[in-house]
Amino acid sequence: MAQVPQESVSIRPIGVVVSAFKDFDQKTNYEAESMIQIREDLEAALTGLEEYSHIHVLYHQHRRKEWQQAVGWTKTEDQILTMDTPEEPFCKGIYTTRSPARPSGIGSCIAELVRREGNKLYLKGLDAFNGTSVLDIKIYVPRYDCFPFADLPLQWCSILPVKSTSRMLHWDSMNVSLALGMRAGLKALQVLGINRGEAAEARVVGGNFFVQGVEGVTGCSVLHDNLSFTEQSDKIGVWYVRLTVGERTVTVQLNERLYTGADEVLCLSDDVLFASVS
Repeated sequence: MAQVPQESVSIRPIGVVVSAFKDFDQKTNYEAESMIQIREDLEAALTGLEEYSHIHVLYHQHRRKEWQQAVGWTKTEDQILTMDTPEEPFCKGIYTTRSPARPSGIGSCIAELVRREGNKLYLKGLDAFNGTSVLDIKIYVPRYDCFPFADLPLQWCSILPVKSTSRMLHWDSMNVSLALGMRAGLKALQVLGINRGEAAEARVVGGNFFVQGVEGVTGCSVLHDNLSFTEQSDKIGVWYVRLTVGERTVTVQLNERLYTGADEVLCLSDDVLFASVS
């Protein structure tokens, strides 16, 4: 069995955050501009960085104890490994959340690089406080860093007050699957010649976002007890929607292919999206 090293790791910061975001009572503004000032001895390492639109930023969560107090957590730091609030029953471990109080004290963020001026990087979307130590930066490459079919449990965001607003619920997700669910659900309604809420039942096989798209378009839902769902995340070619109304049933099955984004899914023709409609 592998042994996890127990000694501390010392990291010298490569820079510091300069931002108007200074306290926990401020709402994170992802359109606001902030700046990372990199150590002068590392300026040469930034050569060419201005040609990239986004970067990964790793930083030290130096105020995580303050955050714990602000949200009412009374546990000691080494005990905060689980989220035991009743509003979030499906996010048990701290590593299943985006908590700013992680055991390692390391935070991460993908931010838009607006411009570079010498050793100063001007960014949008950085969620680190003013004075935060920056530990590392790395270029964001969509081909390697974007996973359009990455999936989440249906209840992952249930604690958020905006859970009923899909635009806010999925704001940071690449919702190809959600768009596919909407298109497949709409196609099934069209073939049956019915409107939202008129289907007697639905059967869905696919990813969690896919079934949410189907629910939104058809009105069928696990909450209404007229939708059954089997999770299948890896092979999109086996995803399908089956709607039933009276004695009529239609099954819409997806093609096995990848998409550049939700906007492409919403614009493509049915023959490209669907392997069969029967």
